[in-house]
Amino acid sequence: MTTLSVFLDVPKSIKGKVEQQEEAYLKDGNRRKIFLGQRVLLSEDGQPWVPLPVKRVYLQIVNDPTRNYEHLPVTGAPEYIRGVTEFALGKNSKAILQNRASGVQTPGTTGAFRLGAKFLHRWYNINKKTSVCIAQLAYDRYRCLFEAAGLTNICPYRFWDNKNMGLALPEMLEDLEKSPDFSIVVLPTSCNPTGIQLSSSDWKQIADVMKRKSMFPFFHLKDQGLASGDVDTDAWPVRYFVSEDFELFCAQSFSASFGLYGERIGNLLIVLRSNDILISVRSQLESLAHEVWSTPPCVGSRVVATVLNNPSFYMEWKASLKMVVRRLMIIREKTREKLRLLESLKSWEHITKQAGPFAFLGLTCK
Repeated sequence: MTTLSVFLDVPKSIKGKVEQQEEAYLKDGNRRKIFLGQRVLLSEDGQPWVPLPVKRVYLQIVNDPTRNYEHLPVTGAPEYIRGVTEFALGKNSKAILQNRASGVQTPGTTGAFRLGAKFLHRWYNINKKTSVCIAQLAYDRYRCLFEAAGLTNICPYRFWDNKNMGLALPEMLEDLEKSPDFSIVVLPTSCNPTGIQLSSSDWKQIADVMKRKSMFPFFHLKDQGLASGDVDTDAWPVRYFVSEDFELFCAQSFSASFGLYGERIGNLLIVLRSNDILISVRSQLESLAHEVWSTPPCVGSRVVATVLNNPSFYMEWKASLKMVVRRLMIIREKTREKLRLLESLKSWEHITKQAGPFAFLGLTCK
């Protein structure tokens, strides 16, 4: 019998930039170190922030003696799917009223993007070499998900203007114009990594280009409500595209807005032309989900569904979002003032113009 492993030639995987940065941070022994990468939203005590109504609902569910421990359906808890769909699109959305919008519960937005990408690779057959357009600063994060699903013709579009420390809208529109018709375009909204909040005018210009080129929007609606403090404002881009009769996918996340990082609560929202098409597409997504994770986790989805579907909890939760957004703005102001006092040549105004739990400082390494 040979003593050599059959996996002897397997190379060591190369970690992503964020993982490399966090690993270097943990190894650094300097007590004054500060991690500026993406982690979690922390409260004043240094622990992950969890809204009070979420804590109460969580304890209520786990201590409920009548709680059902059965598996959820493959597509997720119906009350969760209904709640998060209405949350993103609005209860009076024409897509909901016409019964052509729904979703599939996923393990976070990573699961939503992987599921959506796998479906698009298999069924989005308009062009066998379909292009996927991804914002340059988030390129590595999304690229691996689409490549793993089989979509390999991936190209970045410019999003951040390093000179003006803001949105590179003309460059973004130019790159989309040059991209092939029918391309899939990943659109970060709400809490995107740069903290940039696009205006309604910006989104209308993007929609105009995408409609003319018959492009397919794949939104990332991350932690709705934590960017502006208003859940309807944060969801406006998705709702506008629906009003413009786009078919679309949208990966939803509730990790930071509910403080449920470890529960991996996501949703792949789908808006299509008709109910018949929706039924067919959702059946295929169900089949794909069953292949990958069988059934989704249940506790986190029940927490989110309970908060969204209970008027009292919902109002209290929305109030807590406004409070944490105000706190984030104070942190931005203090950060800007501290950097200004260091007598650097920059004004640092771009920090306070950004919103949400993420900020792009524009620091350079030497």
